[in-house]
Amino acid sequence: MSDEPRTPLTERLLDLAVEYRSGAAVVRATGEIDLSTAPRLAETLAEQPGTVVLDLTRVAFLSAAGVQAMLDVRARGRELRLVAPPGCRANRVLDLAGVTSVLTRYESVCDAVAP
Repeated sequence: MSDEPRTPLTERLLDLAVEYRSGAAVVRATGEIDLSTAPRLAETLAEQPGTVVLDLTRVAFLSAAGVQAMLDVRARGRELRLVAPPGCRANRVLDLAGVTSVLTRYESVCDAVAP
């Protein structure tokens, strides 16, 4: 559990919805992943069993704190698949951070959950 308090503002900035498809936990993020919301993302990702698919399609802003939350999942030996189709705002940060060399990026959730 994160020590960061949940506030009405951070709840509005980032919405996280989880569903399970084809044996994977699909976490759909909507809004902003920044220093104030990254702890909640990290907590949600860590709670999921098995393969985790993080859908960044509706993310308007992604900071280094969000990237670190993703890398932490990978560092714990978990499989994390990113959904960031062409035109997705998160792609620029993912490319600049160089994380796509260690985290696989998919164009759709269907592609990411396919065996």
